[in-house]
Amino acid sequence: MATKRVSSFVLALAFVLLGAETLLAQQWHQDVAALFNKTSKNYKAIADTLAPVYDWMEPAQKSDAAAILALCAGRQGDAQGEMRWVSEYFEKGKGQDSGFVFLDFLSQADVIGYLNVWRMKYPYVDEIALVQGIGKQALIPLGMMPIVIDISAEAYYKFSLGSNVLQAGQFKPGVNIIGLDAAELFLNPGHRTFLLELKSGSLILKKEIDLDVEVTMPARVPRPAAEPALGKPVDYTVSMYVGGELVVKSHKTETPLNWKTNVPVNTNTWGWNSNAVPGSEKANPLNNSIDIPAAISYLYGLLKDLFTKKKKPEEPAPQVETVHDLSLTYPIKDPDGRSEEMKIALKLRTRNLPFVLSAP
Repeated sequence: MATKRVSSFVLALAFVLLGAETLLAQQWHQDVAALFNKTSKNYKAIADTLAPVYDWMEPAQKSDAAAILALCAGRQGDAQGEMRWVSEYFEKGKGQDSGFVFLDFLSQADVIGYLNVWRMKYPYVDEIALVQGIGKQALIPLGMMPIVIDISAEAYYKFSLGSNVLQAGQFKPGVNIIGLDAAELFLNPGHRTFLLELKSGSLILKKEIDLDVEVTMPARVPRPAAEPALGKPVDYTVSMYVGGELVVKSHKTETPLNWKTNVPVNTNTWGWNSNAVPGSEKANPLNNSIDIPAAISYLYGLLKDLFTKKKKPEEPAPQVETVHDLSLTYPIKDPDGRSEEMKIALKLRTRNLPFVLSAP
């Protein structure tokens, strides 16, 4: 009985504490506004008011709080703390806020102006995705599987798989393309974890990109042997001579088998080889002899108009869809020349890793 009373008390106390924390989280607007209204702003006091109740806030409120905490850390010269809250504002809050209408006009303008400076230099990645293409048709020019990186600000990048750096360069604001060798993906399906590093100033953001590739091929069914047909009868004589004298002679009549197998002519556009690697002159996804930089340049030109807005009001924008789950079907030929389908399923997922501040 005593145990039940203690448990009930602990539970009630937990609810009281939870309610108190929630109430504090809901009242922070008023408390922070009062501190901002002071002639001499105490940024440490503002941060000390916000930080203890941050975890109890609603997601919509956390974005506002992270922005203010970043401002406070920056004004106090705490670069590590500032970057922590700036990253929180962009990565978890997606750079969206209430406009800080609970602050006075000057303080509101101060916070918004501070964030606008970060918006111009923080490389926020709005999307990392695969390209569905137009009308559900995949875009795989020159054997390259494109990955779209939509970024808000200019940044240097490094794209790696394990210890191998696959690509590096500079992203511009907007849509950027990373190209993967489609042949390598489709001929060696499975799971891959890529690392994308973005550097802007002293800030380095890291994102892991998981790509799962599943390839389904039709079961190999041997072609039934053709039924042998009877040919035209043939008469022949076999004679054996020893020392120029005939010793054995035999006359026979046989009907030979017709060995025509009726295998159709191979119409495979790329011919056939055991590795199923076609010629580079064909737009086939299994082309594994590609020039990635050239393919990326080609793809930029191909997608240039597809990702831009309408040029004229009466012209509809091309419908290019970015997706995280992509299913593809390709017609192929088996070794006997029969038509088959290769089905490919790709799944792309992204997760953030802790940021890094490099040495100046």
